[in-house]
Order: sequence, then structure tokens, then C-alpha cells
Amino acid sequence: EIRPSFPALLQGGGPNPSLLAAPMESLSLSFWVLVCMLGGLGLQSQKAALGGSLNIGINYGMVADNLLPPTQVVRLLQSISISKVKIYSTNQTVLQAFGNTGISFIVGIGNEEVQALTSLESTMEWLYENILLYVPNTQISAIAVGNEVFSGGDTTLISSVIKAMQNIHYCLSYLGLNNKISISTPHSLAVLGSSYPPSSGAFLPEIALPYMKPLLSFLSSTGSPFMINAYPFFAYKANPSTVSLDYALFLEKVGVEDKNTMLLYYNMLDAQVDAIYSAMANLGFKNVRVIVSETGWPAKGDADEAGANPENAQMYNSNLIRRVASREGTPMRPDIPLEAYIFALFNEDSKPGPASERNYGLFMPNGLKAYDFGLDDPMSSTLYTLAGDSSAAHKLVAALRVTLFVAYFIVFGNL
Repeated sequence: EIRPSFPALLQGGGPNPSLLAAPMESLSLSFWVLVCMLGGLGLQSQKAALGGSLNIGINYGMVADNLLPPTQVVRLLQSISISKVKIYSTNQTVLQAFGNTGISFIVGIGNEEVQALTSLESTMEWLYENILLYVPNTQISAIAVGNEVFSGGDTTLISSVIKAMQNIHYCLSYLGLNNKISISTPHSLAVLGSSYPPSSGAFLPEIALPYMKPLLSFLSSTGSPFMINAYPFFAYKANPSTVSLDYALFLEKVGVEDKNTMLLYYNMLDAQVDAIYSAMANLGFKNVRVIVSETGWPAKGDADEAGANPENAQMYNSNLIRRVASREGTPMRPDIPLEAYIFALFNEDSKPGPASERNYGLFMPNGLKAYDFGLDDPMSSTLYTLAGDSSAAHKLVAALRVTLFVAYFIVFGNL
């Protein structure tokens, strides 16, 4: 294999009589069979309009024994209509297996790899080995540099993340890929010094100006998203006596009002995302969109992990899927559809920490469902949208009217 040098890479810049004579019973049967057939097609089209892939992504972690091989993971994801995946590395076997599948990736750079990418030449070398060898066959939509670094207290590493992001963007620009691959870094909610109410969201003072503002400037100028790992489960686990489980599980009926904005919140995730929007606005950045890079609920936990059970996991993730499929924004940013990546695809039985860490998966490592989460229900997204989006209901009614009209003329006329 001949590998291009660093400078070379940089430079690559009327009615039917027979039907009328038919007995009414046969005519009626023909008519309604066609209605049912066309109606089914109409509902499938409606589902597709809502996003056949449901607009939901998933985190594909691999810290487990006996995981399905990536080629089988491809089929698993396709069977549940997921077309967006986030991984925590640039695993060669995974990226090769997903070539020409239409599934897009956010690939990760581990915290331990960040320092090396503060060198421009090392960055180009990394891009060649981990990105250029796979695109465009494998769709890579974003690179996540590090994970939850800004809340870790290591200011040297924080600075290195920003420098690495700048280097990656510089090299991608020379390669003509800067408009195809965005660059960001995922954060935990611990970067917030204030998060309630959402309108009072503010970053920790010690990171706001020296680190978060330069990061936001980069994200704004490159059109990249702010990535947040948001877990209502953590809030409930910490204070089960004061935090509403219904609010955490998307079951709130009355709504929680932000007294500053008079906006109503019907779930905690929306409130957490809007707290980030407020924090960014406080630093002068209102044009950076938020992606929920991780969110989920464990189906099992230790004795002191309140709420970690299959029922709550099923409720959270199935409602999250419906929430994202509605393509609605948050109360503060209603025009920006919520984008989220479920954590996680598999239970990762080799992860350290509390039992919950090994039980976030929708599937067991062997590909069997951990519980029923609703992704294989073709009507789930449609029903949720009709409940929450009157415009979608009107579109479906219009589609059914067209269905009846077409069915009538197929039966009674010559088309």
C-alpha cells in the first residue's frame, strides 16, 4: 500500500359497464379491498413522511462478551429502521461492515487519543487511517472528539480537545470534507452550574469563558452541533422522593412551567436540552443546535439505583422514540427537531461500575431483545404524531381522502 504524504494530502484539494352490471355484494367487496390496500400504502407513506428511520439514533458500544459480529448488527439495525449510529472509536471491522448500507455514523476519538491530535501532521495521519479509508462507502457524518472532557476538571485535556477539533477541521477543509463531516465533543450535564428552570441554564463559571466560549465559537463558525449526554434517570435516581417519575418518563400531563418564560415542559429531557440552549445564549451563541448524543434508561440496577427496571426502561425508550419521531422541537427551540441517540444498542456486560452501567441495552449481546421497546411497531410513530401534531393528523386525513377517491375510480371507472 502506498500512502500519500502529508503535503500531498493537503493539496488534494367514464364508468365500466361490466362493473356496473356486477352484483352489489361483489362491487362492495372490491371497493373495500382496494380501500384497505391503498389505505395501507397511505399509512406506510405517512410513516415514511415522519421519517421511515424515525430520526432516532443509537449508541453502539462494544464493551461486552459474545457480541454479534458487525455484519449481523447491520441487519439488526435495518430490521428496526435505525439509520444513525454513534460509536466510541473508529473500529475497522465495524466501519467496513457498514459500507454501502445507508447507515450514517458519528465516530469517536477516545480521551486518551486527543493529545496526539494537537499535532497537525498526526491529525492528517489519523484522518487517513480512520476516515479516508472508509468514506464515501461508509457514511461518516460527524467526529466526536473525546467524551465528557469539559466536566472532568482537566484543563490541559480540555484545551487539547479544542485544538484537536480545530486541526481536524483544518485538514477536512483541505480534503473537501468539511461540509460533509462535522466535529464536536460530547458533554455531560455537569458542565452546567445552573439548570433549573431551563431559562436559567448557565455553564460553570470556571469553564464558561476560558473554554466553553472558544468551543462555541468553533461550533458556530463550522455549523457543528453541541453534543450533550442527558439522562433523566440520573436525576430521578439521585432524588426519587422529589423528582417526578412521570416527568422523567415522558408521562407528565399537566406540564411544569418555567416562570421566567411561561413555557410548559412535559418531560425532563426537553428541559435539560433547553437549559443548554439558555447557557449557550448567555455566552452570546443562539445559532448552535443541540444533539442529544446519549440518553437512555437501565433495565436493571443495584439496590440503591431507584427506578432501574425493565418497565421504566421500556417506557422511557419507547416514549423517547415517539418523541423524536414527532420531529418537534423543544419549547424554547420549537423549530429545531429534537435529535437523539439512545444509549445503548447492547447490554455491555464487561463495563465496570454499578449494575445499571451493564443494563442500558435494547438488546442482549446475542441480539435478543432485552425488553419490548416498540421500534418494530409500524404504527407507533404515526399514533404519537397524531396525538401531538395536528398538522400530521390533517395530512393523514387528506391522504385517506385521496385513498377513497382513487379507490372509487379504480372500481367504477377506467384509469
